[in-house]
Amino acid sequence: MRERDLDRFTFVERLVHWVVGVSFVILLITGLAFSYPSLFWMTVFLGGGPSTRFLHPWIGLAFTVGLVLMFFLWLRDMYIGRADVVWMRAIKHYARHEKDKVPPTGKYNGGQKVFFWVQSGLGIVFLISGVLLWFPEPFGSGLLTTMRLFHYLAALGGGLFLILHMYLGTIAYPGTVRGMLHGKVSRGWAKLHHPLWYKEKTEG
Repeated sequence: MRERDLDRFTFVERLVHWVVGVSFVILLITGLAFSYPSLFWMTVFLGGGPSTRFLHPWIGLAFTVGLVLMFFLWLRDMYIGRADVVWMRAIKHYARHEKDKVPPTGKYNGGQKVFFWVQSGLGIVFLISGVLLWFPEPFGSGLLTTMRLFHYLAALGGGLFLILHMYLGTIAYPGTVRGMLHGKVSRGWAKLHHPLWYKEKTEG
């Protein structure tokens, strides 16, 4: 690592992040395989249909545990205040890379905080609907049909947010993914994207 890089994420934070991310991708792929016959071939990655059906809820359990750990790891930094609301109003300028029109942010900007809370909400939907679908015997067909719909919609929303998350962390804002790979980011990246956090790290 370059000597001037700044520490952004701890090893535990990165480990939890990747457990959540990788498990969600596996769940998304296997869920699509179950939902669309034309995609059922993707179950081969987990050993075929029967083993995939067995592993899907267990991977879901790992995803849920990781999501709970992530929630408490980042909760303190995810309070949405007035400054974040102001930032969200300037989000179109952020998307256009018009930095002079975007309010300075701390360690996380308003968009990242909204993503955190949306992800947490989807996690609750996944947990409730997933448990009922895993153990369907006590429940009626009407409730289970509703849970399947909620599970599907949560997966669709989560998938779209995942694509956006990956795009922003790689193509749109180069250097961002380094934080989750190595735990460090360059000072130039920090000063450009999170100037208040940069000042805190370098002058605090």
